Amino acid sequence: MDNKYIIGYLNGLMNMASSIHNSPSYVKVDCYDKKSFKKEFCDFYKISEDDLNLLETNNSLETTLHDWFYNEDKIIESIIYWININIKGNKKVYLSDEKLVNILDSKRKDFYILDDLFFLECNNRIFVFLLGNNE
Repeated sequence: MDNKYIIGYLNGLMNMASSIHNSPSYVKVDCYDKKSFKKEFCDFYKISEDDLNLLETNNSLETTLHDWFYNEDKIIESIIYWININIKGNKKVYLSDEKLVNILDSKRKDFYILDDLFFLECNNRIFVFLLGNNE
């Protein structure tokens, strides 16, 4: 499955979940090949590779989504189900430091206000989940 397809799939899934959730924020997802992730991500956002500091966690995807969807179990359960259909394998969650959130927020590239982001490593890909709004 190519990255463009999976990005469209995940963005559609997250748009539906965000529209059900009672919040002005929504989720955008990007996908990078693991080998070229750091360079491509930094080039896209025009940031230094030193600014991209991923913090390894033991959090599951489900636990991470609970923070964004305020424990709305049915929404989270559905997101996990549909993600697992097309994204097989072990999933590792990484967070970033607040510095990266602030840098990306100031760029206003994806949202007027970037609330949070996390990274999901699976197989040969890194997925970037960004939460923000345009209010």
